Amino acid sequence: MKRSHLIPILSAAALVISALACGSSSGTQEVADTAVPTAGIQVREATFAHGLADDGGPVDPGTEFTPDKTVYLSLVVKGRPKEGTVSAQFYMGEELIAEADIDLSDVNEGVIFSIGEDTYVNFWLSSDDALSISRAWRADVSYDDEFIDSYTFSVVAPTDAIPSVIREATLARGVDDDYNPIEPTDTFGPDEKVYLVARGDIGLYTWLETKWYVNGDLDEAGTNSITAEENKTDAGFFFSYLPEGGWPEGEHQVILMMNDEEVGRYDFTIKEMVLVPFEDPEGVFSISHPPDFDQIEKNTEGGYSYTFDAPGDWSILYIFFGYLGESLTDEQWETFAEGYSVAGLAGFGEDTVELERQLGEPGAHVLFLEVESEETNAHGLVWVEEADGVLAVVVLVVPIDEWPAREAEIRASLESFTWSAEAAQALLEE
Repeated sequence: MKRSHLIPILSAAALVISALACGSSSGTQEVADTAVPTAGIQVREATFAHGLADDGGPVDPGTEFTPDKTVYLSLVVKGRPKEGTVSAQFYMGEELIAEADIDLSDVNEGVIFSIGEDTYVNFWLSSDDALSISRAWRADVSYDDEFIDSYTFSVVAPTDAIPSVIREATLARGVDDDYNPIEPTDTFGPDEKVYLVARGDIGLYTWLETKWYVNGDLDEAGTNSITAEENKTDAGFFFSYLPEGGWPEGEHQVILMMNDEEVGRYDFTIKEMVLVPFEDPEGVFSISHPPDFDQIEKNTEGGYSYTFDAPGDWSILYIFFGYLGESLTDEQWETFAEGYSVAGLAGFGEDTVELERQLGEPGAHVLFLEVESEETNAHGLVWVEEADGVLAVVVLVVPIDEWPAREAEIRASLESFTWSAEAAQALLEE
């Protein structure tokens, strides 16, 4: 499956029409016998088929088609109408996909053969890409704009397609090259793009679509779909959306569809994040912190550090800089990172577990952790970075029960952190 390949469901130009005014209706599958006396036309039979005979009659009747096949709709109209227009509109669900008209005066002009004095009126539907798999296809037939009837059919997976199943789906702030979610969460800021990252077995011609609901209303601008061009096992994929002008605060939802059927519904919250900017007067770092982290203390013993405390339950932002004396090699950094753990350090119990660990590529000496300790009721983020022999550590922690509501602003605070290794080294060497 391509990462962002979009195949249009169908365009009106892909609908091909034809009509013949001869032939017998024997051997067809009768699905309708509808008369419209005021319109002056009667449809004796309506048959979906996989082909048409030379006389215009249906071949291989049936109502299931694979995406790469042509759908034929053969109508048997009583007699030989000399005028009027027969129209067919093809829908998938409530979406009009294509339509066409046939002028009966053109069809019956110069007819040579007429068996049973009835007229075949045929429409067929195909696509250069593929018809979308769905059980909700139908054709609405009218005569001179007067509705006659609806005839339903299905587009189904081909026999060589593997069964399609979604095994996992996660809301996140991003996605990596292997289709793994980055920073899974269900709380976002108004200007953040929301990612739905998923994985599963995806069969040939299966199509996936997301519908984004903003405050309960469908935002059609966010609807997007992808179609599998081959069978894929354990395939990763993602959708993302940020409305024009940003998200309004409140509760929103994204629905994942597969082959026109809902397979998942995911709620998320948009929360305005008001962070307070802070710049170290020595020029070592800057960060935007939550407004209640307003008890600020600087310490120059054993390094260079700042502590931002919030009143009430234990919530803290701690920033530390230490000089290692020399820059670390990639091998030295990897050894350091492998042995680094906050379990047992100040503020973290021995039961501290890592919920997430991300290590930078060679040359990028960074380590990100998400941790939790029930012993100290702490849930937080830890950022460790080495540059030019200077080690920078940022720790943001709140009580476990506050984490769901504060996750977005805590992550945004960490993302705002910038620092200067040169300024830190000059200060630490004094």
